[in-house]
Amino acid sequence: MINDKEFLQFEEGFFKQYFEKFIEFKRGKGEKVAKSTLIRLRKLNNSLNQYKTEQISEQMILELLAPHDGLSEIERQYMTSILRQFCSFLCLLGVNVASVPAKYMQTVRCEFRPYIFSDEEIQRLVSAADSLPSSKRTKTHQQIYPVLVRMLIGTGMRIGEVLALTRGDVDPANGIVKVINGKNSVSRYVPVSESLKKVLASYAETIDMSDEDKPFFISAYTGGHLTYDAMKYMFPKMFKTAGIYTADNRTPNIHSIRHTFCTRSLEKMLDSGMDVYTAIPILAAYVGHVNYADTERYIHFTEQGYEDFIKKEASLGNIFPEVTDE
Repeated sequence: MINDKEFLQFEEGFFKQYFEKFIEFKRGKGEKVAKSTLIRLRKLNNSLNQYKTEQISEQMILELLAPHDGLSEIERQYMTSILRQFCSFLCLLGVNVASVPAKYMQTVRCEFRPYIFSDEEIQRLVSAADSLPSSKRTKTHQQIYPVLVRMLIGTGMRIGEVLALTRGDVDPANGIVKVINGKNSVSRYVPVSESLKKVLASYAETIDMSDEDKPFFISAYTGGHLTYDAMKYMFPKMFKTAGIYTADNRTPNIHSIRHTFCTRSLEKMLDSGMDVYTAIPILAAYVGHVNYADTERYIHFTEQGYEDFIKKEASLGNIFPEVTDE
């Protein structure tokens, strides 16, 4: 059951029971239903109540999504996405509802096209990190970046999560990295491969691991954690050394390493024979996704996964969201 305080604000009416089931369904899939989404669902419930009917016709949908004063285009897109999901959900339950016209669905689709590194480019990036010259003030570039780059490649962790690590968060002996309060305040344990375990163990021997509160990757300039500003300088430098550029002749975003990890990991799981909807929760938990939709988007970059996804999405009534604002 959803929180009473959340649901008491929904007006009584035919659709109220279905909104409750819809919210429970989304949370059961592992999605985070934000307060902003609850507010939109409540508004939609109130609007549907005005029609005093137990069905949703195409004419009602057109009226609900029609542009009007006080409704921004982006807000209309969010409402379109939510209405589409809700109608698909009602259809599964046998309620008489029309589908959201395709012309509206096209306006809310978000293009997600990350840069995915090839295996060769990954090797070149590692080589670029390994060949970094020492700076005039410190030799830590040669010590830290080969490890930091391998950690990003081997775990898919967010760059902010890696930079925030303390020495107490890393257990090289057992190959476990502890992420405390990552994005969306999600904490998790990240097991690493044997090869990365050896890299971390070797690095740990060069620093004092007994002081668990000290940064795992320490800045030689400040004595504190390495900063994201430093990453914005160093990674383009390494990408250029490795000769890695996007189609518009720019260096990739640091986050592209995480996108590559998610895509390659999903490919491996599917190639092993794992069902796509078994693989998604596993990968989501590993990389710290609160919303499964954030993981599902990588399906489109795996040939087998995309084919399976389209078949299952069709059977489920297209209930996956195109727009999220979490």
